[in-house]
Amino acid sequence: MTGDQAVAEMNKIEQVATQLAELEGHFFETDDYRKFRTRVFRVLARREARLKRGLIEQWGAALIGPAGSGKSRIAERVIAEYTDLAERTGGRKFGTKIVSAIVPGKATVRDTCKAILKALDYPVARTPDEDYLIDRVMYEMKEQKVAGLHLDEVQDAGRYKTSDSMEQFSKRFRNMTQDKNWPICLILTATPEAKELINHDRTFTRRLKPIEMSPARPEVEGLIIRKAMTTFLVTMGAVHHPELDRPDFMRRLIHAGARCFGVAIELVQEAIGLAMMEGETTLRLDHFVDAYFERTDCDDELNPFISDSWRAIDTKIVMERAVREKKSSKSAAKR
Repeated sequence: MTGDQAVAEMNKIEQVATQLAELEGHFFETDDYRKFRTRVFRVLARREARLKRGLIEQWGAALIGPAGSGKSRIAERVIAEYTDLAERTGGRKFGTKIVSAIVPGKATVRDTCKAILKALDYPVARTPDEDYLIDRVMYEMKEQKVAGLHLDEVQDAGRYKTSDSMEQFSKRFRNMTQDKNWPICLILTATPEAKELINHDRTFTRRLKPIEMSPARPEVEGLIIRKAMTTFLVTMGAVHHPELDRPDFMRRLIHAGARCFGVAIELVQEAIGLAMMEGETTLRLDHFVDAYFERTDCDDELNPFISDSWRAIDTKIVMERAVREKKSSKSAAKR
């Protein structure tokens, strides 16, 4: 490849990346989004009403779903909507702000508190003890009139640890919902592993109102994914090939996304990106074939957009080799 060709390729890659980033700005409402929105709005409204009457204990909400289901995006949208609507309707005496923090991989109370303080624009350089950090978090939330604390990826809390460790984590953050000076609503988003943490502490369980996300369904979320694809293509000045209107296409797409709405949307965006890289203005099935291959590096036999046995493919696994599996089966049979 000549220097000019390399430059042209780099420019094309950057152009397509910019256009795909624009597509990611779109948000499409699902049943899970609407349920969680209502749940969060209600616990925050109840907090305001209870605090006006001098009642301390507050409730929280949790959204549980597999990786790629769109939990974090839903929470981000709901939080932005609540803040905007609360301020446009006159604000709230006990605050409208919701702070988001990602639970660190170590998932200790100390490291989580440091992440929260960073989100509150109060980073700590040194590593003080746990009690100090908890007190500092509560002080800052009161000073900044924070109504809710959103912890993302909370499934890491207590993972690979003892029952006592999980209890310590849940108790520390549960206590924030009943702090006598400034109780807040706790909002959690996590993968299904977090159910162990939530169910471990009965008081914690009682204080949360959880929603477990449903697997994407062709007859429901499939219609939304179809709408999203049309919106993306219109934005890009492109169209789709009639082959994408086949009855089994959406079923294959949802299966390819491991029945996760967010992953299916990403596959649509990635397929469009590949079409754009080729200078195509028509989105075709082979673009989805290639998009799935780029995500998984699998054999054609294990690509749900190609295989006749696509329903049997485990789309949560990457780098699978059908030939290798067959050889292993033959070796096992000889033994």
